[in-house]
Amino acid sequence: MKETITFTISDVSKQFNLPASTLRYYETTGLLSHVKRNGKHRVYSQAHINRLDAIQCFKQTGMSIKQIEAFFYHEDVTQNYETLIDLLTEQSNHIEAQIQLFKENQQHIEKKLNFYQKKKISFELGQTPPSWDELD
Repeated sequence: MKETITFTISDVSKQFNLPASTLRYYETTGLLSHVKRNGKHRVYSQAHINRLDAIQCFKQTGMSIKQIEAFFYHEDVTQNYETLIDLLTEQSNHIEAQIQLFKENQQHIEKKLNFYQKKKISFELGQTPPSWDELD
């Protein structure tokens, strides 16, 4: 018989760098369901670890707890795949917009870096430094 691997709240807290209170909150809101107890201690399964991986992913991409709760409600309860697809499409579009914004910000930073590198060289050579407008 295959032994089921379980995790304590301390193990899970360390693995995900989350306070135990957050894990208890997730349990209260239903994000983590069917958490068993061994006496007074919570016992998490691999399914809980997988769920927390998804929650962390969603949070890191900017999803709110309410959006994450809605996603898992539709995944677990209603199995409304159209709604799930809509939620994930919306989040994917949000991520794409964030990526574009990061690219634009990176270009601006690279332009500033180039500007200050040229100013430094000009200073070291005793030349007139370039102006910001000259870089375009």
